[in-house]
Amino acid sequence: MKYNKFDMKVLVVFNHPAPYKVKLFNLLAHKIDLDVIFELKKEKNRTESFYKFNKYNFNVIKLRLHPLGKENVYGGALKRYIKKNYQKYDYIIMNGYSHFAEMSAIKMMQKRNISYILMINGGVIHQENRFKKSLKSKLISSASMYFSPNLESNKYLEYYGVDPSKIRVYRYSNIMNKEVVDKPLDEEVKNQICLKYHLPYGKIFINPGQFIPRKNNEQLLSIFKNRQETLLLVGRGPLQRKYEKYIKQNNIHNIFIMDYLDEHQIKEVMKCATALITLSKEDIFGHTVLEALGNGLPVISSDKVVSSLEMIKNGVNGYIVSLEKEDEINDAIDNVVHLDFNDIVKSVNNHTIEYTNEDILKNLEK
Repeated sequence: MKYNKFDMKVLVVFNHPAPYKVKLFNLLAHKIDLDVIFELKKEKNRTESFYKFNKYNFNVIKLRLHPLGKENVYGGALKRYIKKNYQKYDYIIMNGYSHFAEMSAIKMMQKRNISYILMINGGVIHQENRFKKSLKSKLISSASMYFSPNLESNKYLEYYGVDPSKIRVYRYSNIMNKEVVDKPLDEEVKNQICLKYHLPYGKIFINPGQFIPRKNNEQLLSIFKNRQETLLLVGRGPLQRKYEKYIKQNNIHNIFIMDYLDEHQIKEVMKCATALITLSKEDIFGHTVLEALGNGLPVISSDKVVSSLEMIKNGVNGYIVSLEKEDEINDAIDNVVHLDFNDIVKSVNNHTIEYTNEDILKNLEK
């Protein structure tokens, strides 16, 4: 970098202190004077253990904002803070636009011609009525620059009226260099991990995530009901009882449900798995894909997961499948075990949080 530490002062607004974001902000703070506003202390669907590893090397600005429903946030404190303090920042980075507090702040910045950057983690285009599209276009299209994680997300921004020349692609990630394994785990160690978590030793296909409709776990249950391999669902959510009832009614013995695991535990369980499989109907990014690749696991993914479309190459580090073609899904399950460990890990070596940090700093410098 051409600049010395603290040559620029930056404000980032993000919804909650997710560990992967905190790791990124800690790296950024080595080079820039960084203030961060977390709208919430925690997301409603996250456990306290999700946040327990967080340590901040940056300055946290605490504002009085209020949760609304499952994900939204309201209150005028964010708008008032930016209005009062924007002149002391070289850059303001908004990491969202859809919460009421964010909408209010963006509308204020639009009215006062305050420049800001919109950084997104992904995006999926939906069919929506003219009013909703118009509202979103007004909120999204007024930033002075955009940070987008991939070409699919670029399409999302352009759909809402963003000038393509303002988009900068950055390598978005939720794993650190040190979290990428360098060799396959010893079989005895794998066996010990299986014993620790009461899992059968053998071919295990893991799917961590919320038990909600768009994750489409019902299709996974249906497929693995007729297979010999183990399916492990990790998480919690409103559909858990439905999954458990299906398993019991069909007398299934190769499908296991495990409660939410913290960051350390999920990475440990991944080490004894064979592959990650996700048949999600929609994911604006898909963090587990990078976590799996970093642990040397190939990935079977639907073509609705944005990170998979960028990261997965068929027959190299996994397979992209169509939800309508179950023969294709079964073939992928059969063949994924033959993929080379080195190819899998290599695919994520230059896609870690360190590279996210590098890309953001380079774009800010320019």
